[in-house]
Amino acid sequence: MVWIARDELRSLNLGDWAALIVIAVGASTLATVLFTQTFSMGSPTTVLLLQKTQPLIAIGLAALMLREPLPGRFWLTAPVALAGAFFIMFGDAGPLEFFGATGGSPAGAALALGAAILWGAGTVLGRTLLGKLSFPTLTSLRFTLALPALAVVAFANGWGGVLAAEQWPNLLATALLSGLAGLLIYYRGLRETPAAIATLCELCFPISAVILNYFLLGAALTAYQAIGIVLLWGALAAMQHRSVPAGRRVAQVEPAT
Repeated sequence: MVWIARDELRSLNLGDWAALIVIAVGASTLATVLFTQTFSMGSPTTVLLLQKTQPLIAIGLAALMLREPLPGRFWLTAPVALAGAFFIMFGDAGPLEFFGATGGSPAGAALALGAAILWGAGTVLGRTLLGKLSFPTLTSLRFTLALPALAVVAFANGWGGVLAAEQWPNLLATALLSGLAGLLIYYRGLRETPAAIATLCELCFPISAVILNYFLLGAALTAYQAIGIVLLWGALAAMQHRSVPAGRRVAQVEPAT
């Protein structure tokens, strides 16, 4: 894909290549390593920090770097979306009770926060690059530039052993579905969606986790989590906006009718 789209690469300047490195090495490689490391520490704060701080980081960076226009009702619905994610994560327990019961570690929280910062920056920088690159090209560049960095990480950690035969289907499914297909769909949507709204749409991640846990792992869905799903989906549905192609600056965008 990179070779086929090589003509697109001629439009990139030094700043664009720096943004690509941040996305590939930072948001893909380093953030994934930090995210994975939190599991070995037994930290439950990963999901919390990813779902609560990443939108705030992306919204702040989008306003600072892109000066993106937002629909008039954005600031009314954004707190509702965050409140919904809060209920999905904690249920009827507060943060202190949640951490006390599950043994969250400060080191794990720091790692998860670092991943959230990198992923938030990746959202904003990806939105910037989509003004010059097609979404398949950006996806392929993200993988291409991330692979060497991941190889270094794998080599430094002794390659992590050999996978058993029964592990390969799950690994390939993860790479091709949540990795390749997920990023292709994501960058296609990000091409016409402001980064501040796209990052709130990513809050649907805990909803899918709750539903899959219920059907596949038998984890109960609490009333508070159901309320959170309604709040989150309702807020995202109410956050109507007109498509804003990446790279275009407009003074004001009215909510869609």
